[in-house]
Amino acid sequence: MFEKEVENIKQKVLSKVSGRDRISLNEIIAWDIPQAMKDYFNIFAERILSEELLNVLYSKRFDQNNSDFISARKTLINTLKNALLFTYSEFEDALDKASKFALNFVLRPEWTLAKVIFKNEPVKTIEQINETISNFNEYSYYKNLMVKILEKYQSNEIKFEIFQRMLRKIDEEVVKNVSIKELLSIVEPVFDFFKFANDSVSVPAEALMIYYSDKGLENIVKEIELEKDLHRRQKLTPADLEIILKRVLKPASLKEEAPAYTEEQSPEVRIETPEVQPKEPVEEIETIEIGSAPGIKLLDLNSLLDEKRKEKFVKKIFKRDERRFYEAINKLNSINNWKEASAFIDSIFIEHEIDPYSDEAVEFTDFVYRRYFPAMR
Repeated sequence: MFEKEVENIKQKVLSKVSGRDRISLNEIIAWDIPQAMKDYFNIFAERILSEELLNVLYSKRFDQNNSDFISARKTLINTLKNALLFTYSEFEDALDKASKFALNFVLRPEWTLAKVIFKNEPVKTIEQINETISNFNEYSYYKNLMVKILEKYQSNEIKFEIFQRMLRKIDEEVVKNVSIKELLSIVEPVFDFFKFANDSVSVPAEALMIYYSDKGLENIVKEIELEKDLHRRQKLTPADLEIILKRVLKPASLKEEAPAYTEEQSPEVRIETPEVQPKEPVEEIETIEIGSAPGIKLLDLNSLLDEKRKEKFVKKIFKRDERRFYEAINKLNSINNWKEASAFIDSIFIEHEIDPYSDEAVEFTDFVYRRYFPAMR
């Protein structure tokens, strides 16, 4: 989905470097491109530098969880990034991934943040989370509010499931405590991405449905779907979305005269940090289910599968073991919510040693995701 937009963005950016042998990171950061793409190039640059400095900065000689060491390493890498040059080949490869990453992050920030930060690992330290999340400047309210939450957290380690719930809690509190004007400002990255891709101020209704599904706001998703299916509104402008938000959200819960949200200053949101015991932090946080949209009958994954896609998944993910592939599909068909399905997909990637950010892994994840959120089809 949205392959045309991704290709348009790639071609627009490539036109900036035609005939060039070297492209600097500083130059990329200065371009007028979606912020999520800049974030990706920033992360990609850190990965290159980390790999080249692996034997020194990531050796067992140093305590990798020491906060002073992490800060010093971060400072060094940031300094080196100022002089970093990509070859054209490196840049072209990174651009392809950056375009796809930006689409994912803009439309599914909760899902993408959790995946990128934890990388299929069950636990991360607070220092590791802060180090990674500091690279994300799109939707900066996640970063700003997460830092405040983590400052009060009683354990130095956080489980993947806990982090997911923290992200969901942030979005829930933002929706409850900001104005309609601020909500429209928060969703601006979606409109900016498609404006850059299509030179249009409107956004496909499906894109906004994915965006609000990621936040668990199914009441807004249903209203957008109604506009699309009954009123033939395939694309929506910010003004259209404002009408929908006013129709769906209760005026009493919104501060209509609140100052507009900006990327420089996050909205003031009251986040109650749970009292968490280090040994069992899960028990102290209210469970938040992340699943399919209410009232939607889940389809059999087999009905969504064509022969070409099946062959690709069997070959690339299940090491040509068709039996294991169908066992996985049957298991996923028995799971009734996306949260459990996502965890099962992670276990598949770990078992078969699959890079979760490879093209085939992303395609498989999206394929399953559409079962729980049909709006993506």
